[in-house]
Amino acid sequence: MSERLPSHNVPLLLVVDVAIFINHSGLIELDKLKSFTGKSEAYIRSSIAICRMLNIFDDSNLVNPIINSLGKTPNKESKMEVIRKFVQEYEPFLTFIQYSLNDAGLDESARKVYISYSLIGKDYRFLKDLFLSWGVAVGIFTLSDNKLELGNIIKSQVTKINKLDFRLDDDMAIRIHIGNVLGADIFSTLSPAEIEELVDSYKKSETDARGSIECAGRAFEDFLRRSANSVNVNVEKQNGIGQIINALYNNKSSTGLLDKKIHSKHTSIGAAIGDIRNMAGHSMEARTMERWTLSSNCGKFYIEMVLSTIKSIYNYIDCGTYDY
Repeated sequence: MSERLPSHNVPLLLVVDVAIFINHSGLIELDKLKSFTGKSEAYIRSSIAICRMLNIFDDSNLVNPIINSLGKTPNKESKMEVIRKFVQEYEPFLTFIQYSLNDAGLDESARKVYISYSLIGKDYRFLKDLFLSWGVAVGIFTLSDNKLELGNIIKSQVTKINKLDFRLDDDMAIRIHIGNVLGADIFSTLSPAEIEELVDSYKKSETDARGSIECAGRAFEDFLRRSANSVNVNVEKQNGIGQIINALYNNKSSTGLLDKKIHSKHTSIGAAIGDIRNMAGHSMEARTMERWTLSSNCGKFYIEMVLSTIKSIYNYIDCGTYDY
């Protein structure tokens, strides 16, 4: 589904004010919003469009509960903290950062995102300016010599993730790391739910290995189901990672000939991912009635293994390449 860009690049603080007003009034009343904010109708409509882009509220004007937590008169710091959460969860914005950090120019990055996400209205140059204003406003990055420079805290957290030190709570750093591992093209194909599961997996990996593995396992299963749909393999009756993996490998064409959609190595790796997920999800082994103890190292490496396998299967299906 295409998404229309706003007509104006309005300040994020105005977007929050509009969201707060609508949250408390329950209605979108343009005249009242104009009086409340002191801004033109075009600015109000653009603010509403950005609210919808960022999932601050949906087409039914149902406002995200996080906005309610701000109350009626939040200070600037609280507003920016909340709007940053929505900005950094917006997939096209994250993909723009990924392209830019991987040496694509800002114009090229914006053009690729504009086309990849089927955005409409304005053009990719407007999108570039929009994303740059967002990132600078909420402190995710600065601009230096027409290039993005990540904030110091995010940069240090990304370094820690790369060293398998997951003592962090910076959501943005985790998303950037996931994009670094997968690459912008693959990252842009993930669903919001899959990304959230992967982010939660990283956050839990140090203190809750079992929960971390379950999150990553769910993301992997969802990815496999989408992959199966893309190659016309029906997995509606398959339960769990192992069965979906087998269905992809043992697929037969309409003539009854074997038409494997993934490599045999993928079945072995996928089976291992499924087994580890079962170790985390099941309370006790059926035969021995013993419970697996899972270390933080297990949680850390499991999520990395899941990401590498997602990338490998995607490249095999889409490009026919043997990468891992």
